[in-house]
Amino acid sequence: MGYQKAVICLILNLLSIPAIYARDLPSPDTIFPKVQAVLKDQQTDFFQHTVRRMGNKKITLEAFVSMEAEWSLIKLISKQISEYPKWTFPHINERGDGDKFYIQFTSITNDPNDPNNIDIEITLALPGLKIPIHRSFHFEPVFPKEPNVFAVKATVLESKDSPVQDMFGYVYFFKNPKNPSRVWAYSDISVVLTHWLVYESLPERLLQRETGDRIRILMENYQSFENTKRESDRIKSP
Repeated sequence: MGYQKAVICLILNLLSIPAIYARDLPSPDTIFPKVQAVLKDQQTDFFQHTVRRMGNKKITLEAFVSMEAEWSLIKLISKQISEYPKWTFPHINERGDGDKFYIQFTSITNDPNDPNNIDIEITLALPGLKIPIHRSFHFEPVFPKEPNVFAVKATVLESKDSPVQDMFGYVYFFKNPKNPSRVWAYSDISVVLTHWLVYESLPERLLQRETGDRIRILMENYQSFENTKRESDRIKSP
């Protein structure tokens, strides 16, 4: 009887642990119609995002972005994973209103053993609670046969005793069909936390606000980096 109870308890514990099983990208044909519906009338830099707490310690982010970018350069820069820290980290903890982020990025660095891996350190600086998080992520550019679309997917690498149990996400990039100087992007990210305490300390309102500020900063960082690269390439060319 003791053995049976132990097995039942083990099964219940396993069932209570959420996981992200879908690691494959959805077809761009299924993503593009909703991206077009949201972004077709946007002629200036724009983003729309939704953060949801799904229960069972899972948090999801869905985001739509329209921004000025050169298609050939965004494809090139997205493939250069080892360059990500150069343009993602600057100003990442600087809010436009001067207030402080509760979720602070301590560092974003390359993994010396794999150019497609990025090490990220975060501190949750919540009232009465300060939690460090260190996880490594594997990034993989994906180029379908269609010339006007590509994606980058990110998967968390295994780690013990981390507040982040699991994470998978991707960003699809589409060339704006009516404006070649603009790019559309769609992101879908799922995160599973390890502890209820951390999950309950992150209300949707806080996540929505801080995620929105980070999307804006990353858009500005990317555009600045693209401009610098374009100018550098112009100087190098004969």
